[in-house]
Amino acid sequence: MITCYLKICIKYFFLIVFLTSCEKKTFSELDKNIEELIKWSLLDESEYQSINYTPVSSRTLADLLSLHEYENIVHPKKGILIGYFSYENNKMVLTESNKDLLILIAKAQIYENFDILIQSNDIKSNLNDIINEIRIILLSNGVKSNNIRLNSIVDISQDFVIKIIKLL
Repeated sequence: MITCYLKICIKYFFLIVFLTSCEKKTFSELDKNIEELIKWSLLDESEYQSINYTPVSSRTLADLLSLHEYENIVHPKKGILIGYFSYENNKMVLTESNKDLLILIAKAQIYENFDILIQSNDIKSNLNDIINEIRIILLSNGVKSNNIRLNSIVDISQDFVIKIIKLL
C-alpha cells in the first residue's frame, strides 16, 4: 500500500515539475513533455482507477495556444480557442500529436460539459476529410454529437485553418 502511495506521489511531483516548467518553453519544446503527460494520464492500472483525477482543463489548453508560436492567432469573440490546426497547400493530415490534443479536448469537454465548435476557413470543402476525422476522434472519446458544431468562415488566409473552440 505504501508503494502505491509512493508511485502516486512521484507522478504528482513530475506533473508539478512539468507544469511549473511550462512558463519559459515554446509549444514545440513542450511536445515531448505533453506526450509523456498524455501517456501518464491514460494509464489503465487498476490501482489508479479508484483515484479521482481532473483532466487537463480547457483553460490550460487555451493557455498552451497562447505561447509564442501562436501569438498572432485571431481569437473567437464568443468562445475560447482550445485547438488550432494549420495546413499549407496539400499537406492536410492529422498528426499523432494533433490526435493526442483532440483526446485531451474530449476529456476536458466531458469533465466541464461545454459545446465544441469546429471552425474552418475553407469554403471549398478541402478540409472536409480532416474535419470528419476530428469529429470521429471526439465522438469515439466520449463527446456527444449534440455537443459538436461545425462552421465555415470566409478568411483570406493563405493556409487552411481549423480552430477548435470551447463555446461559452
